[in-house]
Amino acid sequence: MMSEPVFNVSASRIRGSYPRQAPFHPSEHYPEYPLGELSAEPNEVYDAVRRNFLLLGWDREHVNTPEWNPLKHLVTPGDVVFIKPNLVDDQHRFGGDVFCVITHPSVVRAVADYVAIALKGRGKIIIGDNPHVDAHFDRILELCHLGELQELYRRRFGIECEVLDLRHYHMPDLRYYGFKTGRVALPGDPLGFTELNLGEKSLFRGIPFYLFRGTYNDRFETFRYHTSRKHSYVFSNSILYADVFISVPKLKAHAKVGVTLNVKGLIGTIANKNCLVHWRIGFPRFGGDEYPNPARKRDYLKLLFQHLLTDFIPERIYFRLRNHFNERPIGKRYHDWIAIDSQKKRMLRGAAETNDTTWRMTVDVYNAFVKDDAGYRKQNRRPLKALSVIDGIIGGDTDGPHFPHPVASKTILSGDDLLATDVVATRLADYDLRAVKYLQHLFDQDIRRHDRIRFVSTDIPPDGLWNPARRHLKFRPPHRWPHLSLHDLEPGDSFLPL
Repeated sequence: MMSEPVFNVSASRIRGSYPRQAPFHPSEHYPEYPLGELSAEPNEVYDAVRRNFLLLGWDREHVNTPEWNPLKHLVTPGDVVFIKPNLVDDQHRFGGDVFCVITHPSVVRAVADYVAIALKGRGKIIIGDNPHVDAHFDRILELCHLGELQELYRRRFGIECEVLDLRHYHMPDLRYYGFKTGRVALPGDPLGFTELNLGEKSLFRGIPFYLFRGTYNDRFETFRYHTSRKHSYVFSNSILYADVFISVPKLKAHAKVGVTLNVKGLIGTIANKNCLVHWRIGFPRFGGDEYPNPARKRDYLKLLFQHLLTDFIPERIYFRLRNHFNERPIGKRYHDWIAIDSQKKRMLRGAAETNDTTWRMTVDVYNAFVKDDAGYRKQNRRPLKALSVIDGIIGGDTDGPHFPHPVASKTILSGDDLLATDVVATRLADYDLRAVKYLQHLFDQDIRRHDRIRFVSTDIPPDGLWNPARRHLKFRPPHRWPHLSLHDLEPGDSFLPL
């Protein structure tokens, strides 16, 4: 009888924070480090990534020698390696620290160095993501010094390094959000995209598709991807075709699913965001999870009227009418009249523990990309080779994913399995796995028992990780997530009126 596989996860803590001096060289000489260039400031992040690889026992026989190559089991000379940080935004929406929102480039640098060592001068590194539609990628490049990293690998390692914004559209003005009007076309993925159909294996099977809402008000486009028998997702080919996929997410809360790490971060593999169902329109009484059931019965009719307008009035006409009325006093009176109670309280659509949709979408994307439930990898002989390194030096809680509060968690996690690393990170955040529906579903499906996760850390004993009485990183839950915190912590102050 074959034994069940064990998933390996390591964690290291640091005392300080991120280095500031790009391109984030290590601050001490390691035998395997080929450049010889060292940073004048401490770089504990590089050391933490390296220590995690040591803890995982990769290439143990060559440790502390110039031949140490911890990723050689994963990366082969000549491979194309896609490194996907979380680059969702170019700013914190309320002026906070942007690096509690996105992955810090010092983590990417350390990971990419060991990829370059494994490539041995042959192959390609791609660093990229599908950011939020309003993010300015030129600002992300500047913030993260990605151009300097790109030049470093070409000049010093002899490896082609490409930085990609995989989006098809950019929306410079977020006031247009939800509308296709106002979008500016982008080149998108140079390799194009592939549509994968989960069919009957989708978690949306049996749910009325006419309730689905994607990224845009154009719900009819979302319907085309989700019918009674078809449930399709559009993947960026630069990620899908890569020989190795390395996920470098941020340790962060998420208002729609609880926490966003590797698995939720796979939404960044999707080229057409309108194939992603984010919530079901309406109230729970009629199968929706957009808002909680209202106290006032007239709110049912008000929300129905709003959806009829956006669904059946052509967008350009609707948008012109909206702008026309917004510029006049009658517009404010109309908005005050039509708004339901939840909208006046800024209860964002689906941003609650009661969202029964986004977690299903997350599982679907994972099952298509990682588990190959659509059959693409088997048919095209492209097995998934993946690695996770989670940036938790500064994490984000409460109002994630776009404007969280910073948490000085000072932790880097690494693992050979995306899901197992997420499970450990969720526990370290002091969140209850049972409240994170997509992780609990996938855990029950793929891992099934905590003892199949081998956890190693210099700071936390293995028996201390799962101890329910132990507090680790003390992340506060998002608002309207009463069951997420293992220690009944309250959310922090909200940037939005509640």
